[in-house]
Amino acid sequence: MSYRPTVRKHGVTLMMPSDSVQAALRDLIRRFQRARTSEPGPVAEILMGRVLRCRRLEIHLHASEALTAAQNKELERLAQRALCGEPVQYVLGETEFMGHVFRVDRRALIPRPETELLVETALADSELWKRDKPAVADVGTGSGCIVISLALARSSTAYTAFDASAEALELAQENAAALGVKRRIRFARNDLLSGVPGNSLDAVVSNPPYVAVGEWERLPRHIRDCEPRLALDGGDDGFAVVSRLVPEAWQALKPGGRLFMEIGEDQKAGTEARMKSAGFKKIRVLKDLAKHDRIAVGEKP
Repeated sequence: MSYRPTVRKHGVTLMMPSDSVQAALRDLIRRFQRARTSEPGPVAEILMGRVLRCRRLEIHLHASEALTAAQNKELERLAQRALCGEPVQYVLGETEFMGHVFRVDRRALIPRPETELLVETALADSELWKRDKPAVADVGTGSGCIVISLALARSSTAYTAFDASAEALELAQENAAALGVKRRIRFARNDLLSGVPGNSLDAVVSNPPYVAVGEWERLPRHIRDCEPRLALDGGDDGFAVVSRLVPEAWQALKPGGRLFMEIGEDQKAGTEARMKSAGFKKIRVLKDLAKHDRIAVGEKP
């Protein structure tokens, strides 16, 4: 086994095996840098953590250890997928959302931190949860992260998860089963809220497609090439789906019902106009942690 110097500690130059975890991690970061992978360091650490079966912050505890042949093979398999532009969440097959681990793959959009604000906003609406077993619909459920997170936090609620994609619904049901709430959610393939009876819902929660066609080619490659376009494409102006969803939500909601919807950072004015036109009142738009307009909320009078 060959050795090479690494860092100095307490005035002593430490020597690490050339096939050590630290050496392998350095090499992997360089490969991701050459491939212009977004955040090469974190991506390399996440993959190494998977191989070592430890958290990223614990990798340094294994720095001097040599990777086994099996570990090297697994690391290379994961790295090749990431080097080809596949999102690290798809490579791992999971991601964390609202403190829970969700399965993710190309069947549905990867849950984003911004969408946690959508869930938190709905959960913070005390008037909604005071209702007797409120009926809540998640429109465009994808991985199911929104409706499942709500079901885990508020059990005495009638939940429905809609999606136009049968594959996405399949993934959502897998996640619901894994997290123990499948029996509390009705899953249905549907085009938005088409056919849902009027005045039947207490809340509609949705992260609809809102990326304008002109923005599509400017998206990072790992999003544009790997995530389902159906879950992102909002048409020419980004409002193709929103313009249908808003009036359909108004029709489906009971008086006093709420619409909670994620929007694009430049869509506040257009969203407010559509919600006002549909009849919503008490409209407000909340900003995400990056200070971008992100969550629109309205009430049916």
